[in-house]
Amino acid sequence: MIKPHVSKSGAAYPDDLVLLKRIYDQVCEERGIVVGSSEATDLAIEAMKLFSAGVFDEGTIGRRLRSG
Repeated sequence: MIKPHVSKSGAAYPDDLVLLKRIYDQVCEERGIVVGSSEATDLAIEAMKLFSAGVFDEGTIGRRLRSG
């Protein structure tokens, strides 16, 4: 799990990207989303928006992406 911090620059650090990729892969698999599709792109954008908004918790990000 990532360390709780707020990126004032909006930058995602390597550990953050690993977390976001893990969640992205899980949600794509669960929903049958083909990597590289427009739906996958939308999911990736939503994950980064959540992170940029200060949502750093893996469970919260996963729930939000699954409900969207």
